[in-house]
Amino acid sequence: MKCRFRCGCGNVFNGDENTQVCSACGRPLDLQNCGAIQLYRMGNMLGMAVGMGIYIDEQPFGHIGNKESVRLVVPYGSHKLHVTHSTNRRCNDPIITITPEAPVAFCKVHIKAGFAVNTMIIEPARPEDMPPV
Repeated sequence: MKCRFRCGCGNVFNGDENTQVCSACGRPLDLQNCGAIQLYRMGNMLGMAVGMGIYIDEQPFGHIGNKESVRLVVPYGSHKLHVTHSTNRRCNDPIITITPEAPVAFCKVHIKAGFAVNTMIIEPARPEDMPPV
């Protein structure tokens, strides 16, 4: 399964469920108290298909492409999820809580077109709504 990690050194990188060390500094990842936010970017019309930046707790967590799905590995606790578009930073910024009892949160993101400004909308999803990662 494709996963995205953020190391204490600031490196954001892709791996899988067997990844144990940072790809940049080689530091072991502390995954004992972690879960994941699985984010699916729903398809957008061609003009809106540029990449979106992902931020968790105001820290960059890479990008997500059109119709892409990724698991973002995060520690247990509550996290603010924010997604940006190339020319716009408007987003509904939900707080996602990850616990040992609920270690994976599923979310869909899409663009809500507006008259002058588009807004990124993040909404809860069910596991069956998510494409394979």
